[in-house]
Amino acid sequence: MSTFNYTFYFSLFYFVTLTGCPGIGDRLAPDEEGYIIVYEEGVCFSFNNGDNYILKYISINPRGTRLRDEKIILNPPLHIVNAFICIPSSLYKFNKDGQCFIRANFTFLKNSTYSRRIFSALEVSNGVVHNIRSDDMEILRPYDEMIQK
Repeated sequence: MSTFNYTFYFSLFYFVTLTGCPGIGDRLAPDEEGYIIVYEEGVCFSFNNGDNYILKYISINPRGTRLRDEKIILNPPLHIVNAFICIPSSLYKFNKDGQCFIRANFTFLKNSTYSRRIFSALEVSNGVVHNIRSDDMEILRPYDEMIQK
């Protein structure tokens, strides 16, 4: 075999090894932003077109919490009702003042490899909950949304 063949196969092997095979795992999907609404049931956030999804985990933490310090609740007993997920006070008690974020991951019922991530941020001031916009360090946005500030 010639030197060209060795070089070609060697280059092909390392190209595939370093770049991976194309597929859904090679694409970084942006997070979706959910909006906070307060109902009698608790603090709720929007989740449009969520009929065929189940909640795999939810993370509710004060703003500024490092990723390794986040508290994650796996398979929480929450359900999508009228395009909203409501967090009752029995699951999480929000402080009277401060900011926090909610990160939730949903998987598709028919294909568990497809998932959606919803991110919401809120501020509690004197016991009143307000929806706030998350910054670019907390949520993965498409690039065109990041430059439109």
